[in-house]
Amino acid sequence: MLINAGVTHLYPPWLDRLREGGRLVLPLTVAMGATLGEGVVAKITREGDAFLAQAITFVAIYSCTSLRDPQLEPLLGKAIGSGALLKLKSVRRDPHTPADTCLLHGELCLSSAEPVAIREA
Repeated sequence: MLINAGVTHLYPPWLDRLREGGRLVLPLTVAMGATLGEGVVAKITREGDAFLAQAITFVAIYSCTSLRDPQLEPLLGKAIGSGALLKLKSVRRDPHTPADTCLLHGELCLSSAEPVAIREA
């Protein structure tokens, strides 16, 4: 799945629709103008119930106006500016408290931790 407009966060249905081994490539960006964003392109691969993730390259691209969160934007900007987002290794969907490995903590957490499958009780 290729997302070709910059977003501040992942859209959960994208992950839901990935099959085993499926890949999602998307630009995670902060605003650099009214319609443009800059950030990094991330690749996310489904491995069972876990999501392996990595930052691929820097990008400047048009923004996706429907998937921009003004509260997440400064946090994403900090993760991009500090280089922390380049340590991206997984997307966490499990409920957890913020940890040192959380690069952008939210409903879908961008993390530097190795991917872990979610186990249903």
